[in-house]
Amino acid sequence: MNLVPAGIAGFGSCLPERRLTNFDLEKIVDTTDEWIQQRTGIRERRIAADGEFSSDLATRAARMALEDAGVAPDEIDLVVLATATPDQQFPATAVQVIESLGCTRAGGWDLSAACSGFVFGVQAGAQYVRAGTARAVLVIGVETLSRIMDYTDRTTCILFGDGAGAVVLTPHERSGGFEYLDGFLGSAPDHDAIIRPGGGSRKPASHATVDNGDHFLKMDGRRTFKFAVRTFADLVERSVAEHGGFDQLGVVVPHQMNQRIIEAAAERLGLPIERFFSNVHKYGNTSAASIPIAMREMREDGLFTPLAGKLACMVAFGSGLSFGYFLVRV
Repeated sequence: MNLVPAGIAGFGSCLPERRLTNFDLEKIVDTTDEWIQQRTGIRERRIAADGEFSSDLATRAARMALEDAGVAPDEIDLVVLATATPDQQFPATAVQVIESLGCTRAGGWDLSAACSGFVFGVQAGAQYVRAGTARAVLVIGVETLSRIMDYTDRTTCILFGDGAGAVVLTPHERSGGFEYLDGFLGSAPDHDAIIRPGGGSRKPASHATVDNGDHFLKMDGRRTFKFAVRTFADLVERSVAEHGGFDQLGVVVPHQMNQRIIEAAAERLGLPIERFFSNVHKYGNTSAASIPIAMREMREDGLFTPLAGKLACMVAFGSGLSFGYFLVRV
């Protein structure tokens, strides 16, 4: 079968207006601005307003991506929405976004891979375009993690924020740039390192699960940090191995988990930190939303322009433990 080259035709993002700074957190949990910045690089994060849901943020980010791509809503064939915080268990939040946007010919689904979700979603969407079964695919990463955060747990509440990002995938001849080259996804058998144990069939909602805090996100920071640094570096090296190596690498756009992890991975790879884009100081860890938010910001600020012809590696890892990357030529 002859595959159609796929590309990213448009980028969009949406960030809530409310800012939660480290100084705000000092008032509600045992922490300090200095402690947070030294360990994470985060200064503030965005928090969804009351009555503002994942579907709202996703719809706004998607509209921006469609406008950027010059693609009408009724041209979209498929919507893949990556999130760990859907509006509800079912129906899929993707369906609500489809309705809100007026994507009259599209089907869609939610993808649950937490921080790796957007990377997985782009790989899935790209295959539909490459196979010729879709001419335009909308991939969205969105989180309202503030809704599942325990603000008495300083190890987690300092890390996470809310937001949404989106891209439109089309045949490369229409996208005009950002050619999708390949991707990879995987998982390691360590499913409880990052977990929200309550609310599913294993621990359905009850007074006991609420009292135990099982509906909050829980994370083993040490396990996650060690895994992330090692996996991050391995994925970047693997991504460029068959595409000219590090000499062809223009930028790494990582899932924005923690500045220390980004710096440790750069050192492990022997690459200058300038090759790694980071905005974690402004938004914290927005999980599935972080990479598309970062890509939209780079596009707005003209940071991709001097990288024309170079490789850009988008890499992520998260609960599962899941991990993966996708690679584009700018």
